Amino acid sequence: MRLGALIYFYSRRLRVHATEELLAGVGVAVAVALVFAVTVANSSITSSASNVVHAVIGPADLQLHARDPNGFAEHLLGRVERLAGVDQAAPLLEQTATVVAPGGRRATLNVAGTNIGLALLDGLAHTLPLGALSPGGIGLSQTAASALHLPAYNSRHPTDVRLLLRGRAFTLKVSAVLGSETAGALSQAQVAVMPLGQLQQLAGLPGRVTRILVQSNPGQKARVEHELQAVAAGRITLAAADQDISLLHQALRPSNQASALFAGLSALLGFLFAFNAMLLTVPERRETIADMRMDGAKRTAIVQMVLFQAICLGAVASLAGLAGGYALSLGLFHQSPGYLAKAFTLGVGTVIGVQPIAFSLIGGMLATCLASLIPLQDLRTGRPLDAVFSEQDPNGGVPERTRGWLIAATAGLLLLATGLFVLVPSAAIFACVVLALATMLAVPLVLAGALRAAGAVSLRYSRLTVLPLALSSLKTTTLRSLALAATGAVALFGSVALGASRDDLLRGIDGYTGNYVRSANIWLVNPTDNQAIDNFNPSTPKAQIARIPGVASIATFQGSYLDYHGRRVWVIAWPPGARPALLDDQIIHGAPTVTTGLPDGQITVSDQIASEQHLKVGDQIALPTPTGTATFKIAATTTNFGWSPGTILMNTSDYRRAWATPAASALGVNLKPTADPQTVRHAIQRTLGAGSGLEVLTAKARETTIDNSASEGLGQLGEIATLLVAAAILAMAAALGSSIWQRRKSLAELRLDGAPRRQVRLVLLTESALMLSAGCLTGALAGVYGQVVIDSYLKQVTGFPVAGVGTGARPLEIFALVLLAVLVIVALPAWFASRVSPTFALNE
Repeated sequence: MRLGALIYFYSRRLRVHATEELLAGVGVAVAVALVFAVTVANSSITSSASNVVHAVIGPADLQLHARDPNGFAEHLLGRVERLAGVDQAAPLLEQTATVVAPGGRRATLNVAGTNIGLALLDGLAHTLPLGALSPGGIGLSQTAASALHLPAYNSRHPTDVRLLLRGRAFTLKVSAVLGSETAGALSQAQVAVMPLGQLQQLAGLPGRVTRILVQSNPGQKARVEHELQAVAAGRITLAAADQDISLLHQALRPSNQASALFAGLSALLGFLFAFNAMLLTVPERRETIADMRMDGAKRTAIVQMVLFQAICLGAVASLAGLAGGYALSLGLFHQSPGYLAKAFTLGVGTVIGVQPIAFSLIGGMLATCLASLIPLQDLRTGRPLDAVFSEQDPNGGVPERTRGWLIAATAGLLLLATGLFVLVPSAAIFACVVLALATMLAVPLVLAGALRAAGAVSLRYSRLTVLPLALSSLKTTTLRSLALAATGAVALFGSVALGASRDDLLRGIDGYTGNYVRSANIWLVNPTDNQAIDNFNPSTPKAQIARIPGVASIATFQGSYLDYHGRRVWVIAWPPGARPALLDDQIIHGAPTVTTGLPDGQITVSDQIASEQHLKVGDQIALPTPTGTATFKIAATTTNFGWSPGTILMNTSDYRRAWATPAASALGVNLKPTADPQTVRHAIQRTLGAGSGLEVLTAKARETTIDNSASEGLGQLGEIATLLVAAAILAMAAALGSSIWQRRKSLAELRLDGAPRRQVRLVLLTESALMLSAGCLTGALAGVYGQVVIDSYLKQVTGFPVAGVGTGARPLEIFALVLLAVLVIVALPAWFASRVSPTFALNE
């Protein structure tokens, strides 16, 4: 066919069957939106963080990185600059701080202290505002200023903000707001900048830096790296300048794998949406093909027409889906990486690459084309030209032999998923995809069983006249019915399995945090420092707090992050005299006696770190500390305490010796039995005074803040699980509504036979309920199995503290929600369809 003829036939179809084509396009768009939104949201954190890191390091290819927040001597910068092969070098002091706006709104920022050397290295010297590094002020990124709800920047009347840093509070003027035109990707990060000397003074770290960024001359990188090893002297980490990107990738790996599973299920569900939507147009397309064949059209021309229409519909619908997916990625699916903000400098932008666009577009168009091939079955040799007009159901039923193959395939997939679950725990993601496919293929068996059960009920209770009518139209088990039921099955599988696993993980983290914070009645920490890794200024009035009435004792806790074999590990230091309650229910391998306290020289390590390094309980492990390599004995392996890269627990004596600092990162105040926690908390706040930057929290309040942070970090998982159900409800309701409307001829025949409108409506709702119940029940049951698989993966592979499997009423609730929601939505088209005139059957 010529292009003009193809366009003519499709425009004619749009005029006659605009509603069916619109519904099909909506189904395809929903599919593309789901896949695109999950893919973009999944990749945006690392992509935006990568942009931020490269904006900071510029052309630098190497760095010297401190192993703790106290940094190393700044005078090493001179040695580095004098090394042969070094083109440029720039110092950087990084500290995590909280900035409080005049209205009380606060934000946790990564504050960087630097000099003009970094601006020259990065190429920002031409665009950076003069006030950004002016003494006495602080420059904020546009994102940070927006988070604080600050008014527009005015150089004549700068806004005062409070900086809470290392246990102290300072008042500073906002010297600049860095937008994209001046700071590039840095404007999208929660950062602040100030002169290096000023930050050193405020932080109580004179003459200290945490990084030296190095740009080597072309071809001299290996030589410079060798020379820097001597400068590091085993006490400073030498790494690639963009090392933070690989560390962030590792930290996000568990959540990315979970999101990848969501993306896979969304793609499968999306294909079903698109396939189901295209099935709505099959009857009219088959009739059109029959008419064209009887008029003498060749098979090749018909194939061209069908594929052209599929490509046009797929392209337009996929583009609409990309727009909807982009909106979802900005809103509902936008990840909240706040729990990682203290360990990494993150961007907040949504980054869209070529790959997600191409994958979503091609996937949407491919699904449309595959579904469009169904009408071409009438082109088979030997098939009558008008076969479609003699069939009772133009969609075609599923033959008994095909059902047998589906049952065998379902059993095989279930065995495969079980084998992967038992033998290869790390393959849980693939096992879940296999389970989803098995769930979809099991629908015909479950639907056939439901129909047999309903048939037995109709024989026993002859008064149920509606049920036999509904069963008669479902006996053929049409492809469209199976697609609708399979859509509900996959949606419920994903929602139950992933949503329930998220709940189990949150309950596990909640159990850990409860044990952790109950080790003291009141906690003194830096604001939003849930992991207690930011040191205090040594001037904290610990002695005065100890004299407050009701205070029994004060314990010092320490901690920081440590880069160890490609992981940013959380190091926790517990007082030797305090029982490490955080180990309760967290030990995987090791003697339970470790819960009475860690002796000097012994530590616990997350099990995934020990397994990765082929270490076991009793082995020696070498850690790169600020004083050099320190060797410890592994007393036990544990979960990761909710920190995906893993954790290390030691006593504060070992920490003070290896990290060469007595500074606390948290103080735990234990009260006398008769003391009131709130009264003592207020007394401690008064003792600290207005110049303190510490938060004073009861154990319950601190547990709540930690749990809220964990919930925020896992929020995307719950949102996607919820959206899977919502999208399935809308797609199934739209498909059912269109299917009911297209059945007006058969409904008119029922009216001719004397069936009242009320009975017609009951028949339609009964059909829908039977079909949907089979699919949703299959998905809910399979989802419980999927939950077990995912929980096992989280425990054994990622090391998260997952609570025992507890589904509760969740599968039943989701099953009832989907079923009732779809039935309520389709009640409207069922009501309109039931009002069809009996003469419509005669007219047709």
